[in-house]
Amino acid sequence: MIAREELLGRLESFRPEDAGERASLERIRELVRTAANPFTRAVRDHVTASAVVAWPDGGRFLLVHHRRLDRWLQPGGHVEPEDASVYAAAVREAREETGVREFASPAGSAVLDVDVHPIPARADRPEHVHFDLRHLLTTAQEQLSAAPEEVRAARWFSFEEALAAGVDASLERALRKARRALESASGRRITV
Repeated sequence: MIAREELLGRLESFRPEDAGERASLERIRELVRTAANPFTRAVRDHVTASAVVAWPDGGRFLLVHHRRLDRWLQPGGHVEPEDASVYAAAVREAREETGVREFASPAGSAVLDVDVHPIPARADRPEHVHFDLRHLLTTAQEQLSAAPEEVRAARWFSFEEALAAGVDASLERALRKARRALESASGRRITV
């Protein structure tokens, strides 16, 4: 069972980068404070977990092509009952969607980025909203394995290639944050 108070504490110390992220943060805090169980997809709008996965030097990012949404995204998805935290859910989802087994977490379980976004309706589910908490993971594993049904492909991208692939503004913001954090940790500037 996810500790709601621990997550609220993490969100209290989180500093949004722009007005859009500030609005998402406030919506996520409100959902976590007030929903009976904000971590289950059994309710229409719910918390999701994802990971911005990068090479340790921040020079490349691992994205997955989501089959149903038909676009490149960071690995992530729903929180499951067995997940100890939203961070644990993000790591599990990254493993499932990319085949990578070993990750490092340079920021620990801290939240890197937040985003609230609508998910289109499908035959078995109405339109709903994901309240996504994104975490930073790194790996040196280049080889990827077969992806699950919801993922068409997983691939490494440079920052510029990710932008050219059409990532949305919130993912671009998360990639920039990850790159800055990894540059700062390595003490070097990434040039492409």
